Amino acid sequence: MHFGSLFNAPPTSAGRGVRSSRTARASGATVIPPADLWTELVTRMEFRPPVSLSGRFLRLVPLAPEHLQGLTLAARSPEIWRYILAGDLREPARMNGFIEELLRRQAAGTDLPFTILAEPELNPVGMTRFLNIRREEQCVELGGTWLARELWGSALNPESKFLMLRHAFEVEGCHRVELKTDLRNEHSQRAIARLGAVREGVLREHIARPGGYFRSSVYYGILSTEWPSVKLRLEERLHSAQAGRNSV
Repeated sequence: MHFGSLFNAPPTSAGRGVRSSRTARASGATVIPPADLWTELVTRMEFRPPVSLSGRFLRLVPLAPEHLQGLTLAARSPEIWRYILAGDLREPARMNGFIEELLRRQAAGTDLPFTILAEPELNPVGMTRFLNIRREEQCVELGGTWLARELWGSALNPESKFLMLRHAFEVEGCHRVELKTDLRNEHSQRAIARLGAVREGVLREHIARPGGYFRSSVYYGILSTEWPSVKLRLEERLHSAQAGRNSV
């Protein structure tokens, strides 16, 4: 459910519904939901642990300290960390510190991190998360994703995005999901574009990085009204992968 569908809903039998769009246009009024309905909308978006999501090729399970060893093994390629804001996490101590930081953010309600387990062995092969959770705006960012180098180009990345987008729009009631990537990371930009996300622009040099470099980020967005077509597109890709191709 999103604001648009509620704003255009007919009145309920109790007379508490929202004015129809035709009446609102005729009167020139701005359609604003009643206070109790607004509260329902804001509080619906929870993103509270534990959340687990399962697909054909992977499972997304709540990030936990016991995943440290498997994640450190998956993180061994330096190529993974070229554009990751968290920095190089190949060392167990750095990976452990990052896991602890994400769990603190989860407790604060701003992030919901996952470990990516690859089917059928269910070994940890990467991480992803919901972040920048903004409940009042019905908006969330999807990011922080990394995968073992040998799995780049596989079905794991699009399926993880499919599962998270479906959860955001169909379970949490999001109106908007954001994604962003380093302007230099053309591989990531192509992958996000293939999801069907809309490229919205570049935020220039807004993140200071070690060595005096300032990162520029490309922003993408998917609205709840766009989700059905994005969903169909992803389902078709994943169906093709299941039919016998390992890459999508």
